[in-house]
Amino acid sequence: MKLARFFTATLLVGLSLVACKRPKPPTLTPEKGELTAIGPDGIHLTLHLGVENPNGFDLSARSVAGRVLLDGKHDMGTVAVSQPFRLAAGQVTHLSVPVTLGLEDVPMVLALAASNRDISYDVDGSVNVGGDSLNVNLPFHLSGQLTHEQLVRATVNSLPRFP
Repeated sequence: MKLARFFTATLLVGLSLVACKRPKPPTLTPEKGELTAIGPDGIHLTLHLGVENPNGFDLSARSVAGRVLLDGKHDMGTVAVSQPFRLAAGQVTHLSVPVTLGLEDVPMVLALAASNRDISYDVDGSVNVGGDSLNVNLPFHLSGQLTHEQLVRATVNSLPRFP
């Protein structure tokens, strides 16, 4: 009888240790940044990110935030999007995060578009994963080039249409 209780207790302790296994953190992969428009309300960008959840259960994420630097020297400030989303278990979730930078940056971006060259960008940011009681910020860095063609197209697409 004592042996059966000892075996049962040992089995329960072992199962509880396995069940309380710590979750693995998601992996964030920046994919690209895209300039979509330059207009009277600011500069519109879309950041494309892939977030892999290596766990056997879904995770919830709460927000994405980042600091944007153009051409290695123009600090575009910090952007934040509080848009909750779900990270499916064992899958990569592709996120497209819309970002709008302020009006004060429009003249500088127009000048860069007129420079007839590609412009580098860097984004240092984080994705907040978890719930109200327990959450963590996962950092990421995204670098790339806005081609001269993208800058011109975004500028032209932002101009008012005349009949």
